[in-house]
Amino acid sequence: PEKWTEVKHRMVACMFSFICGYVDVVSVTRWDCFATIMTGNVVFFGRAWIGQNISNDMAKYYFAVIFAFFVGVVSYCYAEHRWPDRGASMAAAPFLAIWLVMEAVLFYDSTIHDIFPMELYHWTPLAFAPAFGVLSGASAGGRLATPTNLVTGHLVTISNAVVKACTKQKWGHAFKIKTAMSCSVLASTLAGALTGAGVLKCMFDGGTHGALLPIGPLLMICFWLNDHLAKPRSLLKKIKKLRKQLKGSGEARASVTIA
Repeated sequence: PEKWTEVKHRMVACMFSFICGYVDVVSVTRWDCFATIMTGNVVFFGRAWIGQNISNDMAKYYFAVIFAFFVGVVSYCYAEHRWPDRGASMAAAPFLAIWLVMEAVLFYDSTIHDIFPMELYHWTPLAFAPAFGVLSGASAGGRLATPTNLVTGHLVTISNAVVKACTKQKWGHAFKIKTAMSCSVLASTLAGALTGAGVLKCMFDGGTHGALLPIGPLLMICFWLNDHLAKPRSLLKKIKKLRKQLKGSGEARASVTIA
């Protein structure tokens, strides 16, 4: 049904948005940059490039993060062209593998040896940003057709909805769907940020290493589900078919028992 399709789209969008809110809290705390959105990094890049009393290395640093994100978007666009309706999961897989290895190394190093060179640690966001380039391309240019790592546009939609409600204007069906999506993305991003802040507050010694370990696999599941929205996965179709068969056999046995 159409209503269930809308719900599925909002669920996937909420998962993406929650992850983005969570990761940005960690990335700002750990690296002083944003891993999921590039607007802030572009501003930081301009400030570091021209600003006084700021090392020029910081300008290179923010440029590198932006470029890593760009690589992720390009990878998604190519993968979607190469494997239609499967681009997100195909492009994200290698980046998330790098993500898991890097976060595991950082966690191991911080808890046991603490020998990871600070010069190299400074550049570790480059292992995480490409995955969110894929996310940005998949959510805005894919089946969801809406950004899930930004809330600015969604705030505009919600503001428009408030004005329409106050002036008693009629809401079309498409606008209702858009408003529901915007509210869901905004709420999920905030929930992710609150969760991230809570996790960091509970971690020992104020460290952040290990906080991103579960996010990699969760994000891969989200990409898999996102591609399923565009083209149903054979696995899920088989499960659905099996459920129908089991339901049918159960009804058949019940009818025989009654007879």
